[in-house]
Amino acid sequence: MGVAAAAAVVATSDGRTKHAIARPAEPDAGAQYIADWRRSQLGTWKVVLHWQRIVGSSRLDDEIRTAQRPPDRLSVALGSVDARRGDRRLSCASDADGHLHCRDAGAAPPYDQDVAGNEAVLRGQLLGPSRLYDVTATSSHCYDLRLRFSYPVPPYGRRARFCFDEATGAPTLRDIDRVEGRDVQEATSVSGDVTDADLAPPPGAGG
Repeated sequence: MGVAAAAAVVATSDGRTKHAIARPAEPDAGAQYIADWRRSQLGTWKVVLHWQRIVGSSRLDDEIRTAQRPPDRLSVALGSVDARRGDRRLSCASDADGHLHCRDAGAAPPYDQDVAGNEAVLRGQLLGPSRLYDVTATSSHCYDLRLRFSYPVPPYGRRARFCFDEATGAPTLRDIDRVEGRDVQEATSVSGDVTDADLAPPPGAGG
């Protein structure tokens, strides 16, 4: 995105005029972020993220494994599994014995419709004069979000940083700073090769 270059008339010291070409405006960082977010939602990738929750001097560590091949998606984290197969949602959780059990969680909306709906929400949060966050592009495919005003339970805390893999679009960093603590998810491996096995719930996740 960007504004087309425009010709400007500039006066010189001897009274003559010359035409100068104005440089195109830089693309809006909020729009850039939304484009990278959309690419991540529509791409095929798998990622392993090291998850850390920091509350004061306390830290909790775990691992998140996510594989996506739209419309199929599988995310395994904190002893639970969230999955989508075609037009159905699958929800899995551990029982008292530590065994995973899955259930059909009902119909899922058409994938493109789901992405478009979430994108519309993002646009309201990140674009326009009444936006909730200011967005700054800190490097290629990395963005800082900063809350502009007091808001009850802001979706990305007081400030956040998000990064995406250049090759696949996969999320590689999610760092959200909230009043109650900080959550950091940082990629330890990323791949664009997703197989059926990557999208299958772990062993023991029976119906």
